[in-house]
This record gives sequence, C-alpha cells and structure tokens, in this order.
Amino acid sequence: HSVATGLTATGTNQGTALAITKDFNVVATTPSGTGVIFPTAIAGMRKTVINNGANLLAVYPESGAQINSLGTNVGFGMNATVRLDFIAVSTTQWYTLNAVYA
Repeated sequence: HSVATGLTATGTNQGTALAITKDFNVVATTPSGTGVIFPTAIAGMRKTVINNGANLLAVYPESGAQINSLGTNVGFGMNATVRLDFIAVSTTQWYTLNAVYA
C-alpha cells in the first residue's frame, strides 16, 4: 500500500483541490475552505484520509461521481482529527466507513 504524509489541502472546489494519489493519506494542513480530490474510481478501490489539520477538509470525488448520497461532484466535509476510509463500489460511487474521532 502507498502512503502520503504531510499533505496540504488546496483549492476551494473540485477543480482546484489537491489530487490524492496514494492509498493512505495524512493531510497535515487544511487552510480554511480547502480540500482533496480522489482519482477516477475503480470498484473495490479504497482510500484512507486523515485530517490532522485545524479546519474542515472537503473530500471530493472525481468529476461525475459522488460520495454517499451527497450528490454528484459534492464534497464530503471531514472535521479535524477525523480518519475515514472511502470505498468505491463503482466508477461513480464512493462510500465512507470506519469513522474514528479523537
């Protein structure tokens, strides 16, 4: 499994968010209003995101996809100190599971 640590969230929307490229991602810095975006999903793909920043982190699916029932292209808001696993069940649908709060 691949790991990225010390990430800094960027952008203010799906088109400008920091691209997540690893399986396990530790976002250390979350400037207000910033986020990350997943790659195009493959059924069975799993991404873990940890928000160690001080602000809410927007987690976006790739364009045309959705997380849970939020709607297409809508970012999922992760509070600070939260870890979530995101599972792709198709090329357009992600689900969250295993929330851990500090």
